[in-house]
Amino acid sequence: MNFEKACSRRNFFSTLARQAGEFAVGLVDGAAQASRAFQAEAAPVPAAPPVAWVRPPGALPEADFLSACTRCDDCIKACPHLVIRKAGIEVGKDVATTPIIVPGDNSCRFCDGFPCIQACASGALRLPNSDIKIRIGTAVVREPACYSVQKQPCDYCQTYCPETEKAIRVSGPGSAPAVNAQLCTGCGQCAEICPTGCITVVRLS
Repeated sequence: MNFEKACSRRNFFSTLARQAGEFAVGLVDGAAQASRAFQAEAAPVPAAPPVAWVRPPGALPEADFLSACTRCDDCIKACPHLVIRKAGIEVGKDVATTPIIVPGDNSCRFCDGFPCIQACASGALRLPNSDIKIRIGTAVVREPACYSVQKQPCDYCQTYCPETEKAIRVSGPGSAPAVNAQLCTGCGQCAEICPTGCITVVRLS
């Protein structure tokens, strides 16, 4: 009798263990199927937007600049505001390791005397004639993202534009900021301060 009870008990626990194992396997399979279904339905991760960069003040036309620049980093070291940086591979292999400015991250101050140009021994950066205004780019507004276009009061870009005659103007809520390409130096202060990031600075052609 005791033997029969022991066998019955063993069968009971054996069956219970088998059922528990089957249940656990079912859970794992179900989770794996759910994960695969989620991954299939999930939207693809968008590629990072291209980095909006410009050359430091006084840069030669791009082809000439690349030929003249020795990648010495002297202009980077001379920049008192740490605005000039060494380009990474993300901006292209031809540009990588050369000096660039990303105005949306850190705007150019156009320092008195242009220490970056003074530090460039190769001539890749040169002071223009005294009657020529140094420009490194032009501000461009992506209008749909602009608060002003959305009829919200915002004129940070105009307020922070350092030019005596403002290079970017906002006439009021509902209107897009207007950029005067002849006055804009491409310093990027408007892009740096913009709360929506809708302003970028494009390089001069």
